[in-house]
Parts: sequence; structure tokens; C-alpha cells
Amino acid sequence: MVALLLMMAKGNRMATTREVRSSQRQRRVRVYTAWHPVLVALLEHVLPEGWYQCISEFQLAREPLRVDIVILRRSRRGAPPRPRLLTSVVGELAEHTLVHFKGPTDELERDDARMLLAYALQYLVVAEIDDPGAVALRVLAPRLTPRFTEALRSLGCTLTPTGPGTQEGRLGVFPLRVVETVAPNAREGEHLLYTVTPGMVADPGGIPALSPAEVAVFWALLEHVEQVRHPLPGQRKRHMKDEKRVVESFEQALARLVARLPPEQRLAGLAPEQVLQAYAPEQRLAGLAPEQRLAGLTEAQAVLALPDAMLRALSEEYLATLPRQTQAAIQKRLGAASGRQPARRRRTRGTSK
Repeated sequence: MVALLLMMAKGNRMATTREVRSSQRQRRVRVYTAWHPVLVALLEHVLPEGWYQCISEFQLAREPLRVDIVILRRSRRGAPPRPRLLTSVVGELAEHTLVHFKGPTDELERDDARMLLAYALQYLVVAEIDDPGAVALRVLAPRLTPRFTEALRSLGCTLTPTGPGTQEGRLGVFPLRVVETVAPNAREGEHLLYTVTPGMVADPGGIPALSPAEVAVFWALLEHVEQVRHPLPGQRKRHMKDEKRVVESFEQALARLVARLPPEQRLAGLAPEQVLQAYAPEQRLAGLAPEQRLAGLTEAQAVLALPDAMLRALSEEYLATLPRQTQAAIQKRLGAASGRQPARRRRTRGTSK
């Protein structure tokens, strides 16, 4: 009996050990937020071309240690041109700017302030930067929370408002700018910030009217969202938090943007036959004079363009000369109009049952 109890206890310990190891393996899986590549794509398209390198993640130690942070690193000397879009985020960049990002479904916590300072100090070491003044910090989040502000204050950083939704201070030796994505996106040139706000999740159709330059960036974002869902050949599929929300939000926002376009812009670049394919023959001919309706149509197409009353007046002998597909379409229309099932074609003599 004692031996049996010992074996049972040993079996329970082994099962518990396997459960712990399984839990540890699950915790080690790196879960990325699907909003992160959206932000990277957004910044890449609004930065002055050729002046900055946008690094989506950075290894902060000799051993693998990566953070959900974006590095904007100056890639050439001189004074870069002032960006036209998202100046609250990419205006007045340092030689090295670390952007800490909180997506629409996340909030700033106390640890974000401490980790941001730790990231900056580690970056100095790994990037071999002698002058800390070459590094600046940006925080991009839906809103500034009291707990994040209090954590900054405990580190000696006091924020001062500098504009709608923007506050600045110094975290240690590093200049810090905090941008609340909700407030600035109502301003001209900042509308694209809406794509990384809670509004993009709750009301994608509420995206502000975009300028032509912003629309061009939005199309580029759509391509990146598609790559999040369907990686290119050779790319590894990552575990993405909020992936479904990102895809659905952009699809709904696209539908709203297209609905706002005037008809000539919606149809720009489409051949006439591509436009007509979306309509049935009778819809294509609505509003045209009789002689215009028949111009350029085959006999079968002209017959299908006739109203139901005229179709009923056609003789069975004439209908039998039309292609079978056309005959079936006529029978379906007349049957639906009368509320009856289409009559079966009569069998001709000599046809086997």
C-alpha cells in the first residue's frame, strides 16, 4: 500500500511538472499587437523620404530581448524638410527617437514610464551612442492616464501641455513628448491618427474626411493590413493580438471613405465594360430612349432588355429560336413576376422520356 501511494504521489508531481512547463511555454510565445505594423506603415509614409530609417523592433541586448517600440533613426545629415502629415508625432525628431505605442485597446500603465526609461538607457548602450542628447522619447496612446502621469512624476518628469493632446517634459536626460491620439486627429494633417484610436474599433465609419495626401497613405495602410492577415511568401505568421479587429476596422473605414467619393472618382480608372458588369441588362438600359437601348446589343440581349409585358407577348415559336440560356432567363423572370414556377418546356415528338 505504501509503495502504491508513493507511485501515485510521484505521478501527480510529474503531471504537475508537465502542466507548469506547458504553461511556461505558452507564456514564452511572443504575442504582437496587430496595430503595431499599422503604426510602422503610417510613420514610414509620413516621414520625409530618405531622411529617416524606421525600425519596427530593436534588439536591446546581446541575448534576444525585443520590445514593442519603434525607432526613428536619422539616416542623413542636414536639416530635413518639415513633414506635412502627423507633425504631432514625427515633427522635430532627434537623431534617434524612440516611439512607445499603445494601440486602441491598450492603456498607459505605471510600468510603461519605467520601461520607457529603461529602453532609452539600454538603447544608448547597444546603439553605442555617447551623447544622450541625441536620443528623444515619444509616447503615442489613446489618452494620458493618471497612473502613467504619477509614475513619470516619481521619476522626476513633469509634463506641460504644448498643444491639443500633446504634452512635453524630460524623462531623465531624454526629452519626452506624449501624444494623445484621440485629441489631435480632428486637426488638418492629423486625421490619420484616427486609424490607431479606440474610435477605429468602435466606429470605423467615423474616420474624418481625408485629404488627397492622407488618402494615399490610407491605401498604403490597407496593403499592410492585408499582409497582416495574409503574409507574403517566406514571411512567418505571427501571433497577433486584435488581428481580427484591425482587419474589420479597416474594411469598414474603407467602405465609408468610398461612399463619400463622388461617382466620377469612384469610377476613375475603370473601363466601361467593367462598370456594366455590375448591372443586369434591364438596369443598364434604364433611362435610355428605345433606339438607344438596342444600339450595339445582340438579339438575345435586346430581348432580355424588354419589359415583362412585352416578353409575354412573344410567341413560343420565336422564343424557341433564342439560345437556351436566354430562354431560361425569360422563363425565370416571367415565373417570378407571376408568382408561379416557370413552366417546363414541352417535349417534342420523338424525345425519349
